Formats: sequence, C-alpha cells, structure tokens
Amino acid sequence: MPDGAAHLIIELDDIPKFTFHNETLEVKEKYSGGWISGMQKEFISISAEVHSSMFVIRFTPTGLFQLLGVSMDELRDQVFDAELFFGSSIRTLRDQLLEAPTPECKFKAVSNWLSEKMISNQQINPVVNFAIDHITKNPSLDQVGRLSQITGYSQKQLIHLFKTHLGLTPKYFQRIMRFNLVLKELDQTSRINWTALSQQCGFYDQAHFIREFQKFSGFNPTEFLNTEREYKNYVVVA
Repeated sequence: MPDGAAHLIIELDDIPKFTFHNETLEVKEKYSGGWISGMQKEFISISAEVHSSMFVIRFTPTGLFQLLGVSMDELRDQVFDAELFFGSSIRTLRDQLLEAPTPECKFKAVSNWLSEKMISNQQINPVVNFAIDHITKNPSLDQVGRLSQITGYSQKQLIHLFKTHLGLTPKYFQRIMRFNLVLKELDQTSRINWTALSQQCGFYDQAHFIREFQKFSGFNPTEFLNTEREYKNYVVVA
C-alpha cells in the first residue's frame, strides 16, 4: 500500500517477482535482480514466495530524486528494472549483499553504495522540505491550502515542485499520509471506533473515509482487520 515513498528492492533468493493488474490479477511485468518502484498513488499487487528474501531501501520523499536526478513525475506509478538507472553496479551490490555474513554488513554495503551514487549537487528546494514536514506532521488537517500563504509560493509552483521532487501533488501526498496515519492508529488500537477514527484522522465523513481507505488498500476497513499482515503497508493475499 502507498506509504509516500519510493523504493529500491533487491531480491536475494533468485526467485523472479511479478506485478499484477490490481483488478484482473493478470501478470503485468516480471522482475529479477533489482527494481525501482516510484511513488505509487494506490496499492500495488506483487508476488512474494513464502520464504522470499529481499533487501528493501525505502527512500525519504525526496531521496530517489537526489539519487537519480530525474523528475519523479516520470516514475510515478511505475516499476523499473534497476539496471536501467544503475547499470551493472546494481548486480555488484546484489553480489555484495549475498556475500555479506551479517545484517550489519549488508547495511554497510548498501550505505556505501548509496553514498557513491548520490548526486551531491542535487539540491532540494527548502520549500519542498518545509512543505513535506508540514504535511507529514499534520496529515489529518487541511494544510495544503495554507502552504501558499506560509511559503509565498503559488499553488501552481508548489504542485510543480512536488511533482518534480516526489512525483505527487501536495494534496495527493497529504491523502497518502492521512491514510498511513489511519494504519498507524489501527496498529496501536485494540478496540476500533470507526467514526471516531475517521474524524480524528481528518476525513469529512464515513463515506469519505471508506472510499479513501479502499482506494489505497483494496479493502474496506472491516475487511482489512481480517487480513494477514506482518508489516504496516503490506497485506498477504492468496
């Protein structure tokens, strides 16, 4: 499910992975080695064997832009073979991960690789970081409309900056952050009052809450509670 981040995934089990059409479940693409998932506007269906082994790098909202230096709008809702961007170095990194004897060694190998690849002169407009921080801290409130007043940037300018650096508009980023606030609350609450939760997280009404929840998760809220999930943004389906 969308979490407001792009990801670089490196498989470590020699088992090809597939993406599927969310409605028909027909195979869309096959991936092996490593792949990049840009910002996703809704849930994505992927294959994973019971004993799959993957190293997942979850970037900050602007992290992949800093790494690649291309407009994130071009990567939105897309999954690409990592070699398209990194060439053979992604295979070298995968070999290092397979050879690393401990998790700590794996993290060190990835950290070193990212440091080498990061475009040091790819500066982020401070307004973007300010807006991201503002929205992330207050996703239940309608902050987007106030950002123009606070920053002095027009809404059109903010939209352009966000699409370039994140791949999403400020409003859509807020919607995803609000959905993730719901997921966080569900993880921390044993007894759910859906009406109170929807109000607390800033939805207009129950219909709005259910519609947004289903768009981002593929389930209505009640169905979601019965799903199998080990990680907040991942749901196991047969």
